[in-house]
Amino acid sequence: MVSADEYATKLESVRMAARHAGRDPASITPALHRFVVVGRSEPEVRAMLDTKVIRSFGLMAPAELWRQAGVTHPFGEQFNPLVDFVPDCYGRQTINDAIDAVPHEVMTEGPLLWGTPEQVVAQLRRFHTAGLRHVVLAPISGLVSKRAALYSLRAIGKIAHALN
Repeated sequence: MVSADEYATKLESVRMAARHAGRDPASITPALHRFVVVGRSEPEVRAMLDTKVIRSFGLMAPAELWRQAGVTHPFGEQFNPLVDFVPDCYGRQTINDAIDAVPHEVMTEGPLLWGTPEQVVAQLRRFHTAGLRHVVLAPISGLVSKRAALYSLRAIGKIAHALN
């Protein structure tokens, strides 16, 4: 996942490009879309991160993050999930093996926001400090269980209320 510092740097690049194009940088709303795994406690969330369905999101982490974890992405050193991942091109066993290969570091540092509502709010506040003004959260905890789905819906409301 892009860190708040990276977000600020990339946002400045967008603003600079807007100025060079004769546009008002303030007319661009800095936004972020993130899948989120949220639970009542950190151990509960960490357990969800270890489920196969949530681990599959680790395949969407860029190859660079895998390299930082000391391993190669199972779909290749230069794998770009935004353009290279076409699930129909892989057999069931290949996908299962790839999910099994997702390192813990990719799940905790990767493409998801995760934690208790308070932890997610703290992460998003760092992005706000970096310039974020609009966030779209897509809760995926519900892929684990009905209980997690119901809690995540309430938690997203709590997060939204805390951010307002």
